[in-house]
Amino acid sequence: MKRTAFVFAGLLSALTSLTTVAQTTPTSPLVGPMQQTAAKLKALQPTGDPDFDYVFRMRLLGQGAVDMAKLAAAQGSDAIKQKAQAFVDSKQKELAEMEALQRQLRPSRPNGAYSQQQSQQMQAIVLKMQPDGTPAKMTGKIDDDYTALMTEYTRDASDLSKMYLNYGNNATLKTMAQKLVVQ
Repeated sequence: MKRTAFVFAGLLSALTSLTTVAQTTPTSPLVGPMQQTAAKLKALQPTGDPDFDYVFRMRLLGQGAVDMAKLAAAQGSDAIKQKAQAFVDSKQKELAEMEALQRQLRPSRPNGAYSQQQSQQMQAIVLKMQPDGTPAKMTGKIDDDYTALMTEYTRDASDLSKMYLNYGNNATLKTMAQKLVVQ
């Protein structure tokens, strides 16, 4: 009986601690779109064709960034609102171009080396988006969170683009990828 009471008290203490941590950990409205993007990327079945897979994944990643930017444009400070809206405007044009290209492409030439590297990069991106990854670093201040998440997006887009440039064949996609590479 004493042991049961002791175990119950321990569980109650642990639950109280978790509740306190959950209440003190800032949340950001930007986490939702980020985690939705992670789920879509995780569920995507790659074809192994560098051109097709790159454009498909970059569209998903870019759309997630647009969704976050729209929230920042609606809820951030004036400076962030302007930056976020400018990002949305330019990225939506790029996403429309990618969508048109994707409709033209058909997966045709699987590349094992590309598939392996792509898989590793996607696992790293998805892992960062898990609750104990980037979301755990959110401050709850939309301007700061937006800046941090866009830094991550830029790094991820650059890394995927660098890898694509090593394996891709589509000239238009290569031009787009080159623009996304951060020097």
